[in-house]
Amino acid sequence: MKQLLIILTLILSTNVFGQTLEERVADRACDCIQKTKKLNDENYRKCLASSISYVVANDNNPDDTQFIVTVEGIQDLLRKVDSIVSRNCVVYSKKKLNNLRKEFYGDSKSKFVNNSLIIGNDFMQEKQYDFVIENYQMALKEDSLYVPVIDNLAAAYKKKGDLDNAIKYYKKSLSIYPEGDFALMNIGVIYTEKSEYKISNGFYSELIRLYPDNAEGYFGLGKNLFLLNEYESALENLFIAHKIYQHEKSDYLNDTQKIIGMIYQEMKKLNKEDEFNKIANKMGIEIK
Repeated sequence: MKQLLIILTLILSTNVFGQTLEERVADRACDCIQKTKKLNDENYRKCLASSISYVVANDNNPDDTQFIVTVEGIQDLLRKVDSIVSRNCVVYSKKKLNNLRKEFYGDSKSKFVNNSLIIGNDFMQEKQYDFVIENYQMALKEDSLYVPVIDNLAAAYKKKGDLDNAIKYYKKSLSIYPEGDFALMNIGVIYTEKSEYKISNGFYSELIRLYPDNAEGYFGLGKNLFLLNEYESALENLFIAHKIYQHEKSDYLNDTQKIIGMIYQEMKKLNKEDEFNKIANKMGIEIK
C-alpha cells in the first residue's frame, strides 16, 4: 500500500517549471503538512501562511506577486491553494476525508432516527425490504439530511430491484456528502447493471480520485472498460485493484484474476499479447 501511495504522490506532483504561483505554494504546503506531527486546523493554516511567505519571497515573477498585494488577492490565493492541497496532498486529503466521514456518519441528533437506523438494519438482514423502506422514510421526515439513513434507504431499494429509486437516494446522499465512498461505489454498481457504463465510470473515477487506496474504484472502472472493449485501460485499472486486493488478502482476488484472464484472451485474438505483457510489466505484475 505504501508503494502505491508513493506512486500516486509522484504522479500528482508536477514539475516546478511552468507551475502557477498557487501550485508552487501548494507543493511547499504539502511538504510542510507531511512533516507536521500533529495535523490540525491551526497547523494547517500555519503551513499555508509560511508557504506563501517563502514562495513570494523567492519569486522572481512580478506578475505573480502583484496579485497578493490586496486582502482579496491573498484570500483568493488561499482558496486556490487549499483546493490544490485538498486534491493532491495525500496526507491532508486523508485527514479531511476522515473528518468528513465522522461528521456525516456520526449519530443523528434525533434518538428516533438513531433507533430507526438500528431497526432498519435488522429488517434488512431479514430481507423485509418494504419494512426497511417504510422505516427509513419515517426517519427522513425527522432528519432529512442524515446520510446513513439515505444510503441505507438507497441500498434497500437496490435490494428490492427498484434501481431508479436507489439512484435517486444515492444522488441525494452525494448532494449532501459528495465524498461518500459508499454512495459513489454503489451508484457506480447500479449504472453498470443498467449497462450505462460511461455514467458509471464517472462515479468510479471520482472514487479513485478521493480514495486511491480503495480497490473498488479501480475494479469497477476496469470491469466497465473491459465491457466497452477498452482492454488496455481496463487492464491497468484491474492490475491496480489486484495489487490492492493481494495486499489485503481479499477474496476478490479471484474476480480480478478472472477478468484479467478474459482480457488476455481477447487481446490474444487481436494479436496483442505483447501489449498485455508490456502493461503487466509496467504495473509490476508477474504473469505465470
